Amino acid sequence: MKKNKVVSVLCEEIRNDMAASYWLKSVLASALQRDPVDAVADAEVLVMALRERCTGGDSKLPAFLFQAK
Repeated sequence: MKKNKVVSVLCEEIRNDMAASYWLKSVLASALQRDPVDAVADAEVLVMALRERCTGGDSKLPAFLFQAK
């Protein structure tokens, strides 16, 4: 994404929020440089993995999600 393109209001709010973590701001900045469809797909996989970590459950993630593209 080009730097001069309009970024959503939510993205700007996160960037400017003093309570938002450094990690969240860093990941957001990185994601905004990527193809948005790929970034969302990867973010959804990350959410599933982190939720699984919280619950301690066995992996329910399909193996194809982790294959090289």
